[in-house]
Amino acid sequence: MQFDITTQRLPKIYKRGNKDCYLDPVRKKLIYITPEETVRQKVISYLIDVLDVPAEMISVEAHLSHYGVRSKRRADIIVHGTDRDSVLRPVAIVECKAPGIILGEKAADQITDYCNSLGCDFAMMVNDCESFTYHYDENRDEYIQIDGLPKYSELLENKFSEFVPGEFPARIAHDKISAFLKANLDEYSPDISNLTEHSLACAAFNLLEGLLDPRHQLPKRSYDLFSLIEDYGVRTLSYGNAAGGNFSGLYRSFIIDVNGSTEFVSIGLSTYATFARPDDVKTVLNVAIDNEKESHHALQLVLDDNVEYSGNKFTFLHHGKIAVSNKGSGKVDELREFVKARRPQLIYGKQFCMGTLVNDRNWDLDDTEVVNLVENLISYALIRDEYRKEVKQR
Repeated sequence: MQFDITTQRLPKIYKRGNKDCYLDPVRKKLIYITPEETVRQKVISYLIDVLDVPAEMISVEAHLSHYGVRSKRRADIIVHGTDRDSVLRPVAIVECKAPGIILGEKAADQITDYCNSLGCDFAMMVNDCESFTYHYDENRDEYIQIDGLPKYSELLENKFSEFVPGEFPARIAHDKISAFLKANLDEYSPDISNLTEHSLACAAFNLLEGLLDPRHQLPKRSYDLFSLIEDYGVRTLSYGNAAGGNFSGLYRSFIIDVNGSTEFVSIGLSTYATFARPDDVKTVLNVAIDNEKESHHALQLVLDDNVEYSGNKFTFLHHGKIAVSNKGSGKVDELREFVKARRPQLIYGKQFCMGTLVNDRNWDLDDTEVVNLVENLISYALIRDEYRKEVKQR
């Protein structure tokens, strides 16, 4: 059953010490109002009013240790059933996130880990505007997306409807991108800055649409510095950078082999501003690497500052500046020596060149020019991380 959080009621509000509180119908006490608590209370209303879950079968902010799990963590909401001996058992877990918190793989991993620990099959994660629901499929040994939590009686009988995605929408025709972006830029503002010059914004939009289109994949083969194991498709991810910023959104992910080591590399677009100039919002192309130790942006290429373009020809450059965690900045000249030894064709005078795209068509991931750009972005990001590793070891 689909969940529309905007239609759910909130409990009565009371004052405690001049602060507004909800009277929680499950915990039977006053709870200070926060954005996350508002989401939680709407979910509780949905469970009780729509799904017919008895209030006494709901636990809120329940410690996992109460279920015999050696952990200090707490689950936002647990829905219970009973076993043959009338002992309460968890059947569903709901994780509530505050407005603006992305429902990405990190949140999904958290809630499925709770389900694995407690032995329940249904999981839902929700924020102020969207929700995703999953069910553990024993035959596949994985969690599959379903249409939503079923009514309580069906939940106890393990009944559900598997989510069936609709057909992927057609791309905006190349000659329509300019007019479309002018009319709809606010919709894409998390990914493309409305301050980015229009022709560059159109190129960024074209690239973004190409990255998100599952009908085209990066060719699976051995490249110069890595081999592509699998084009893993689009994922909702969140990353930080050395300056303390956070970047969340849709990324195209690739599983690659680098000298016998398997790594995840993901590419996406987002907006970017510095703390010194928060109103100067730019569009940035991010290349993230997930390895066994950390997940981070190995490269943030600010399009407004680095892309040279004339007419419909766009050349993706990078100045080479590099942050090395808490060590400060690396040296561009040293990085250049790393690049020269590993992929010298990236060197472009005092800069580094990722490739050139001619904006005369819709760009697809299997387009020769786009393949070259993606290979260079991944290669340059890998080299930058190799350089960072050496600096840290000094």
